[in-house]
Amino acid sequence: MASISSVVREISLVGEQIFDHTQVIRAEIDRFVDRFERNERHREFDGILRASHALVESSETPVEGLFDMGKMQTMTESVDDITKKIQSLVEPKYQKEHEVYLEKVKDDQKKYVDACREQAINKMRSMAANR
Repeated sequence: MASISSVVREISLVGEQIFDHTQVIRAEIDRFVDRFERNERHREFDGILRASHALVESSETPVEGLFDMGKMQTMTESVDDITKKIQSLVEPKYQKEHEVYLEKVKDDQKKYVDACREQAINKMRSMAANR
């Protein structure tokens, strides 16, 4: 077991520095700031702040006036139009052709399996006949 003096000598600290963590904390703070700036987290934080301010501004906007002017109706119609366009992009355009193609592949595979099965039966018959 090591004595305190040997530990102090190994970690090269003066007795007063053992409980003074300023250097370690300062190094950790510098490392955090360096990583924060290098990863450009401050830009993300600025974006979050801007979004927060936009939310506050929108919550303080009187909505009744927008309804009275008909802007909410126009905006709702615009959102509905965009929704319809997005839904039309989701629907497959070649669904019928794809189903016909899959049916043809299924038929071709069934014919191939049947031909292989017929060939195997014929080989088994010929092997049985040769015994």
